[in-house]
Amino acid sequence: MPVLKHLDDEVALLAPAGSAPSRTARSRRLRALLAGASVAALAVAGLVLAIPAALPRAPARASTADSGGLALVETAQCAGEGQDCHSAGCCLDGGDAGLQCWEKNKYYAVCARNQTCAKGVHFGETHGYYDQYGKFHLDEWSCEKLGERSRPGCETYGAKEDCPMDHCERFSSGKCMAKCGQFSSRESCPGTHCVWDGSTCAMDTCSALGEDCGSTKCCSAGRGAGGTQCFRKNEFWATCMNFCDANSTQANWSCEALGNRTAFPAPCSWAGKDCAQTHCCANQGFSCLVKDSTWSACVQTTKHSTWMDTPVAPPKGWKGTKLGGWNQEWLVSAAAPGAPLLGVSMFCFMAVLPDSVEVELAKVAERNRQGIYACNESLLLNSWKSSAAGWDTGEATLVNTAVFFKVWDQVKQDGRYIKYDWTVKADADCAFLPDRLRSHIWGLRVPAGAALYLKNTNADASLSNGQFLGAIEVFTNKAVQLYFDNEAGCKESMGENSGEDGFFKGCMDGLGVGFMHDGEMLKPDYAASYCRTAGRAAFHPLKDPAVLQNCYNAALGKPIDWSHNTAPGAPIR
Repeated sequence: MPVLKHLDDEVALLAPAGSAPSRTARSRRLRALLAGASVAALAVAGLVLAIPAALPRAPARASTADSGGLALVETAQCAGEGQDCHSAGCCLDGGDAGLQCWEKNKYYAVCARNQTCAKGVHFGETHGYYDQYGKFHLDEWSCEKLGERSRPGCETYGAKEDCPMDHCERFSSGKCMAKCGQFSSRESCPGTHCVWDGSTCAMDTCSALGEDCGSTKCCSAGRGAGGTQCFRKNEFWATCMNFCDANSTQANWSCEALGNRTAFPAPCSWAGKDCAQTHCCANQGFSCLVKDSTWSACVQTTKHSTWMDTPVAPPKGWKGTKLGGWNQEWLVSAAAPGAPLLGVSMFCFMAVLPDSVEVELAKVAERNRQGIYACNESLLLNSWKSSAAGWDTGEATLVNTAVFFKVWDQVKQDGRYIKYDWTVKADADCAFLPDRLRSHIWGLRVPAGAALYLKNTNADASLSNGQFLGAIEVFTNKAVQLYFDNEAGCKESMGENSGEDGFFKGCMDGLGVGFMHDGEMLKPDYAASYCRTAGRAAFHPLKDPAVLQNCYNAALGKPIDWSHNTAPGAPIR
């Protein structure tokens, strides 16, 4: 009978003699070892396994999958360095002298560079089994060789003429690398120089971050350079970056743009679109279903409302095998201690209705050097009247989505947002204090490079658009780029009837953008007196210029005119 035993603050599954930890447990330990490290080492007596942080995933195991009536069988592939090879019995090419599959027991073996392996218990071993007398025994290694030693890694060949073209190929960087075509699954396709195109592993013709893109003149979305463009420094070097400014951050660069900016692809398919490769859907309530052996698409399987979800049957005549569900909102965890954090630079914008009180409200923010005018850069735009509708809760919301489509288009055309960590949209009747928001963001410990939006209230989620209110909308740079690259799909499949905040939250969730929760960001109230609350970064709605001025006075420690605490006609709470 398996026994649970706590070892080194993790739960290890101990099975009868001769067994090894489960594949899940091994995978969990390996992920923990690799997290945040450039190189991890597993040390055992006579066997030291140096494991790169960017390992290929575990080799595919023989399995079957239902895909429209076709049985797909994928055989076990040879394992990479540090991976379990007991099923495959072979290792991929690697190391200076090849890799050998060394057996621990019949349940586990590993690919390593070592020329020898010492039988018995290895130093650092923590797993084992209890015998019938309750005595604990550590696992021993049999050190049997499984299969032949593989060939040296292609990267060990230096001169161009030495690169063996039967299993290697010359990458754009000039390095000899493993031939991509020999890898037959997404999991095994190495991200060092190859990309998975949906059916095959192919050499990437574009460059990743940190690589010279002078010859490729393009940046690779498949290898982490989505959203960037190739910029030249000089005749010897060009690389992929978000932007290039020869007058400030990139002094002594020519900043010549080579090729076009690489778009971020949508991770999932839109309603009604083919999902055979993505196996997921961007629209809430839609699932990727199999119709037959030739077609799979995203169709509605759940009708969602604020209070309940109702199942929807598959279309008539469809097989209905579910390949995946829809993208749901997900919480981004705070960065670990010591991990890089996203900065707090901000590009902020506001849209005002000409010849309305919003023009005067914007002037109040400008006079106080607050609101969008306290951001690193700002943009004031014109809007026009929008209609009103209601959520299914009975709460009212402005159906101003079409207005803000065009407003956001102007932000995209302006282009300055790309230089800053955050993009913030603030309404004219929102008293917004950017320095306070910066403090909130530092407290959240937002991971560098994250694509996310900030939920801005602690109000009931069913009455507040999932705690994302449109008075102030805060997005990371990467989230905004994802939207701009995929806005056509959002608009086509989500329409314009949900209101601006409902549309943007739905679009961001569908694109796989995460969220972090800053419930103390926004104080929804009509009274300027609430602006004395030091922990809040925004106050809304304040629809009278005198009331908005009083709010800034209260927030900045200036005298308050209590005769202008609320706007005329504002409800009293």
